[in-house]
Parts: sequence; C-alpha cells; structure tokens
Amino acid sequence: MDDALNSKRRAVAEEAARAAGAVHMRYYGTGIDRVTKAWRRDFVTKADLEAQAAVKDVIAAHFPHDLVIGEEDEDAFNRIAASIETGCWVTDPLDGTAEFLHTGAFFSSVVSYVERNFPLAAAVHAPFTDELYSAARGLGATLNGAPIRTSGADALEDAMFVASYTAPTPERAAWFARWMERVMPAVGGWRMFGSSALCAMTVAAGRADIYSPAPEPMTAQPLLGQPQKPQPWETPAYVLIVEEAGGAVANIHGNAPELLGFNIYSASRALLDEYLALL
Repeated sequence: MDDALNSKRRAVAEEAARAAGAVHMRYYGTGIDRVTKAWRRDFVTKADLEAQAAVKDVIAAHFPHDLVIGEEDEDAFNRIAASIETGCWVTDPLDGTAEFLHTGAFFSSVVSYVERNFPLAAAVHAPFTDELYSAARGLGATLNGAPIRTSGADALEDAMFVASYTAPTPERAAWFARWMERVMPAVGGWRMFGSSALCAMTVAAGRADIYSPAPEPMTAQPLLGQPQKPQPWETPAYVLIVEEAGGAVANIHGNAPELLGFNIYSASRALLDEYLALL
C-alpha cells in the first residue's frame, strides 16, 4: 500500500470537501429554489450542483486523469459500481439537503477515493461548525487534524444511538416506526441528524456509539431488511473513517462492509453484534 499516495489523496479529499462546504455557506439561508428528484423529499439545488463542480475541480487540479463520480451525475450508482474496482473518486456534494434548506446545522460534503473495492482516502466536512473529518487507509482518522477514536462502548443499554430519517412513503414511515419501537427501549439514548454522514462521524469521534440506517421491509424476517436507499457516493467515506478511528463496520448480516449497500457503524464489534441480535 502506498502511504504517501494515500496521504496525498486524503489531503485532496479534505481540500475538495472544504471547497464544497464554501459553496454550501454561500447559499445557506438564501432561500434558493429546489427541484424534486426521485420522490417528494429528495431535493437537488444549485448548492448541490455547484458544490459537486467544486469537488471535481479540486480533484482535477491534483489528479487530472482520475475519474470522479458525484451523486448528482446521471446514472451515478451504476457508474460507481462499475468503477470501484479500477479506481475512482466518489462524492456526495451536499449530504442533508433538506436540513440545509431548512437552515439547520447538520449538513455536510463527502469525498472519498476507492480502488479494488476498498476505500483508501476520505473526508467529510460540516461547514456550519467547520469540522473536517478525514482518514487514509492505515494512517488513522482525524477531526480538524487531531486524532479521533470511537468510544469503545460495548453494551446497547449504555449506548448513544444515532439515526437519520427519510421516509418517502407511508409504508416506509410505518416500518421506521416499528424499527424505532424495537431499538429505542434497548439503547441508552437516541439522537437524530439531518445528515447520515454526520451520524457516522459522531461514532468515529466518540460522540455517539452506533449508527444504523433504518432497514425497510424487504424480507420476511422481522426488522431485517435492506437500507432505505444505497448511497455509494457516501458509504466508502463512512467505512474508512469509522474503521480508522477504531470502530467496527459490518453489513446487515455481520459480514464485511458493502460499499454499495447497507452497513452498521459501531464503537466496537461487541456492540454491533448485540444490535444485530436485537434485529
């Protein structure tokens, strides 16, 4: 593994994420128009599109021959799926667009580099608080340059659980409520954020203990389903930063993380396994 190259990729991911954050704050609170995408709570704005362009410009300045794929690109999911073996950059230029539009604090930009189905460098920037999380494979995770570690919590009854919520249909909302009924009594506390990236980052920084997107009813097993929506433009960054902070990441079956699917992000393997047993 080329530590020097991954360290450079990390620095570029940080620069790109900050560039996106600068776009966010230029539009923050200005009442910009929104366009609905796949469903009524899935929005795109000028801030999303210009932030994505800013990310691509930064990466192109340092790695002009590298492929960069963003959430707002056409057919982004399939393009990422076809490219994470040979190598590509992926970005969610504005994670938490609904939060951003409502002038909340919990939105962010996400940038990562993936090769051989393995995240090698990543950054997440929360511009409202000016917090920059980043990691490179084997080189640790940081918050604004200082090393971070997960809490190491190993029991659900004492754990702070974090979640983000989007329910485009009444059926999915009902399923989310059922999931909450199962999980909330078992944990020590519960927080919700408008950005899934910041859910994962709170686990990496030891501010919370476990983050799991809500499954939806895709199988016959109680509460064991698929994620609301695969997010491959975000997932590699979450996996890398949480793992480099000493956390445990696994798919819904407890196996290796899936860059194109559903994962659970935890302060420890013991805590993750207890959560899976609860489901």
